[in-house]
Amino acid sequence: MNYSIDLDHSQKLVKYRHTGNIKAPEIEQAWGDFLGMKEFTEMKYNLLSDYRNSKFDIPLDYMPQIVEFYRPISHIVKSKRQALIIDDNYSMAASILFVEKMFTEIGFIIQVFTTEEAAVKWLAGPQREGI
Repeated sequence: MNYSIDLDHSQKLVKYRHTGNIKAPEIEQAWGDFLGMKEFTEMKYNLLSDYRNSKFDIPLDYMPQIVEFYRPISHIVKSKRQALIIDDNYSMAASILFVEKMFTEIGFIIQVFTTEEAAVKWLAGPQREGI
């Protein structure tokens, strides 16, 4: 697995970085790690996912299975924020479709960014529903 997870206690962030071609089981494994962290599950830390220099190797028709993966943990991610930093066109397009579906079906607030600065600024901003 080509990912790392770090905690930024000052900004209350779980920082996740994943490189290379990313398949759904790899993301599921990372989520297993997040769900084992009290900072993420109990202490209200948000998630900064850095996918620069990577590409999602997940077909768009797999999206319903991804949403179903989140249903059992919706009580943890509802109203939580995740910022995605993406520099690949396919991954960007797929993520934009995913963002809306996750908010309407799960209540997980996700936004897509191209820079870490913008992503961190959004995560640190006021927690308003759907923004």
